[in-house]
Amino acid sequence: MSNTPTTDRSTGPWSRAGHWLDRAEFWFIALSCAGIVVLVFAGVLSRFVFSQPMAWSEELARYLFLWAALVGAAAGCRNNQHGGIPLLVHKFPPGGQRFVEVLVTVLVITVLVVLAWQSLGSTRQALESGQTSLASGIPVWVINGIALVAYALAILRTAQGFKAGAYHPRNAVAE
Repeated sequence: MSNTPTTDRSTGPWSRAGHWLDRAEFWFIALSCAGIVVLVFAGVLSRFVFSQPMAWSEELARYLFLWAALVGAAAGCRNNQHGGIPLLVHKFPPGGQRFVEVLVTVLVITVLVVLAWQSLGSTRQALESGQTSLASGIPVWVINGIALVAYALAILRTAQGFKAGAYHPRNAVAE
């Protein structure tokens, strides 16, 4: 367990929203992983036991994996669980460390905004085209829309982590 601060544990509307979001992320990821296991097991069972392959189960398991990974990455932004080089940052004086902390946060949010913008464009294009996935028939805008939601969530979680001090070099997680 790391000493990295998490969402503020006070009792206010923002804190309650943060707690709700923590639980929603956890359950989304947990249910997605359980769904992947069930879908892959059902696909293997149908293919090798009943000789009736279910192509849609593999496709849906792939989408669940992608969505769980994107939401999990957004959740990791809350506690600065992504890669960094704290050894290099510790060479700076405290003022320089703070500058690097702010610079990294701005760069991360900038990249996430660009990704969200691109995802918005592809989601809009898929919505207008009416395209669906081949095996499962899921509208492609839903598949792309989850990515858009995950990027927006990552922006929010990065800002939340910065505010809570998770991006300060003293809270770096050594793996």
